[in-house]
Amino acid sequence: MTVDQSWKGVYKAGGVTLFASGVVIVLFLLSMVIFHVTPPDTPQVFFENPVPPVILFLLAAFGELLLMPGVLGLYLALKDVNKNYMLIATAFWLISIIMFLVSRAQIFSLFPISGRYMATTSEIMKAAYLASADRALDLGNIYADMALMFLGVASILIGLVMLKGVFGKRVGYLVTVAGTLLLLGAFGIFLKPIAILVPIGLILNAVWTPIVGIKLYKLGVRDEGLSKK
Repeated sequence: MTVDQSWKGVYKAGGVTLFASGVVIVLFLLSMVIFHVTPPDTPQVFFENPVPPVILFLLAAFGELLLMPGVLGLYLALKDVNKNYMLIATAFWLISIIMFLVSRAQIFSLFPISGRYMATTSEIMKAAYLASADRALDLGNIYADMALMFLGVASILIGLVMLKGVFGKRVGYLVTVAGTLLLLGAFGIFLKPIAILVPIGLILNAVWTPIVGIKLYKLGVRDEGLSKK
């Protein structure tokens, strides 16, 4: 299966950003384990120590932004295999990134409030800050779960297309499994035990994004070499 050789610059850029996003996922997961930093469960937890979760979500947002040029490169590399699937997958992927960023923004918006919460002695004001933060955290969780669903569907579609493309069947199956786990794990909002599938899916994402990034980059380098001949 050949690819359109006129997009070698996009392949290289997409390959680099996909590889970098995989590194960011690894750093994100390691930060949670090594430094015991987790997304805040309650407003009180966030207000008492807001810096670690804010840094964690900044890292996540950076990794999600890196996925944008990556999916464009994948679309151009795979559109000749199944254009309809890739159009849907690309749209869902971009929607998921926007939703992830909106989710992160809910956390960032609470950072300036945390100082006011800790400084005030008024129980009424504390209650108001807690209520506002609780709504923001709930909204952020909803957006994050929806983002996981869209990302899961997009990954499944991309993985299926990869089975017949230049990336190989093993990579295609890996991407499909990762997407399936993210999609199922997102329903952990309704059935908590299956939420464990999300970190497993993220680990697989951390595996396949660098692999695909390298392959995508090589497409650009290979096509560049062919054009010089």
